[in-house]
Amino acid sequence: MVQAVTRAGSAKTRYASFMTFKRWPSDLIILTILTAAAALTRFWNLFAPHAVVFDEVYFKPYAGDYLTGSYYFDPHPPLGKLLLGGWAWLSHTSAAALAGSDPAVMLRVLPALAGALIIPVFYVFLRQLGASRRIATMGGILLLLENALIVESRFILIDSLLILFGLGAVTAYLAARGQRRHIRLWLIALSGILAGAAAATKWTGLTALGLIGVVWLVELIGDRTKGWWKQALIEGPMLILIPVVVYMSVFAVHFALLPKTGQGDAFMPQRYQATLVGNSAYDPSVRLSFWDKFIDLNVEMRASEDSLKSATHPYGSKWYSWPLMQRPVYYWQGDTLPNGRQGNIYLLGNPLVWWGIIAGLLWLCFASTAARERLRRHRWSLTILGIGYLINFLPFSQIVRVMFLYHYFFALIYSLAFVVLALGAAVGWDDDTTPFWEFKSDWSLYLYVGIISLAIAGFIYFAPLTYGISLSPSQLQQHMWLKSWR
Repeated sequence: MVQAVTRAGSAKTRYASFMTFKRWPSDLIILTILTAAAALTRFWNLFAPHAVVFDEVYFKPYAGDYLTGSYYFDPHPPLGKLLLGGWAWLSHTSAAALAGSDPAVMLRVLPALAGALIIPVFYVFLRQLGASRRIATMGGILLLLENALIVESRFILIDSLLILFGLGAVTAYLAARGQRRHIRLWLIALSGILAGAAAATKWTGLTALGLIGVVWLVELIGDRTKGWWKQALIEGPMLILIPVVVYMSVFAVHFALLPKTGQGDAFMPQRYQATLVGNSAYDPSVRLSFWDKFIDLNVEMRASEDSLKSATHPYGSKWYSWPLMQRPVYYWQGDTLPNGRQGNIYLLGNPLVWWGIIAGLLWLCFASTAARERLRRHRWSLTILGIGYLINFLPFSQIVRVMFLYHYFFALIYSLAFVVLALGAAVGWDDDTTPFWEFKSDWSLYLYVGIISLAIAGFIYFAPLTYGISLSPSQLQQHMWLKSWR
C-alpha cells in the first residue's frame, strides 16, 4: 500500500508537492489571471436577459420568503436559498420584487461570484494533488471555458454554490496533508465546514465528505508514525461532527426566519402547521422542539424526492448519457426580432472540453509504456480523482426520478482533473523546475497551445447559447451538432 503522509508533517514524503506551492509568486500571478478571467466570463452582461430564467422561478421567491418570514418548502436543504435571501437583504432587493414578476437580477451576483471562485479553487485543488503549475493552469483554463458551468453560474440557482463548497472541502483536506499539527487541524476544520455547507445546499454535496472520508481512512491505515492514533481520535470526530453541526445549524436559522404561514405549509404535517402564525391550524400553545422540526422537514424532503419518480421533463436525461452531453437543457427563449433573429440560452457545455476528456482517456488507454511509467508518480492522485468521479457519477444510476445534465458537474470536474493530470504527466508537463514557458520539445508546446486553442474556439462558438446572443434560425441550427440537442 502507498505509504500515507506523516501526520506531524516533519518528514519529507512523496506527498510534499501536494501540500505546498513552490515559487508562490508564480502561483499567485496565475491565480490572479484565472480569477479575473473567471469573473469576466461569469459577470459579463450578467443582468441580461432581464427575465426570469428556468428555475429562477423557484429560487427567487424562496429568497423573498426569508424577508417576509413566510414558510416555503423545497426538496433540497436550505443553505443555498438562505444565502440568496441574505444577499437579497444586503442588496436591498425588496420582498415584493422577489415575489412578483420582477426578475430581481441583482440576486444573480451571488451565484456568479461562487461560479468565478470555482476556477481558482480548481487550480489549487490540482496543485494539492501534485500537478505542476503548467498542468494546473491548463486545467483551470479548460474549466474556465466550460460553457455549461458558466450558464449555471449566471442565474439565481444554487449549483455554483454547491460546487464551490464541495470542491473547496476536498481542496482544504488535501491542503491539510503533511502540515504541522495545528495548521492541519484548522484545515480539517475548514474542510468539515465546507463539506457540511455542501450537504446543506444539496444532498448530493455529501459526496465531498465521502471522498474525504475514504482518503482519510486509507491514509490512516497506512500511517506508521508514532502517536497516529491520537491524531485519529481528534480528526475522526472532527470530520463527522463539524459537518453535522453545520448542517443542523443551517436548519436552525431556517426555522427561526420562517415563523409565518406560506406556500409551503401543505407539505408539512399538521403538528408543524400548528406552529406557523396565520395558518388555519395555528395553535400558539403548540411548541415543537428543533429536533421535531428537523425530523419533520427532512422526512418531507425525502418524501418529495420520492414523489418525483413519475415526473418527466422534455430536457431530462439519463445518467449514462451525460459524459457525451447528449441532452442539454433549454433555459430561455427570447422574443423573435423583426429580422427573424432570436436569443436562446442552453445549458450546453463546450463539446471540445467534454468530448476532449473522452478523447484524452482513450489516448491514455493506448499510451506507450514510457508514458505509463511517468504516470506511476501520480498514481495516488489519479486514484483519488478516479474515486471522486465514481462516487459523483455511479450513484445516479440508482435514481429513477427525472435528472438533468447539471447533475454531472461534480463528475465532470473530477474527470477533467484526471485527464489533465494524467496527460500532463505522460507528455512531460509535470516539471516545476523549469520556467512555465519552457517546454521540452516543440511538439509538446504545440500540443499544449493546441488544446487550449481548441477550448477557446469551442467557448467562443457556443457563447451565443451561453449568453443569449441573438442568432438567425439557420445559425442556431448550425450550433445544434447533435439532433438530441434541440
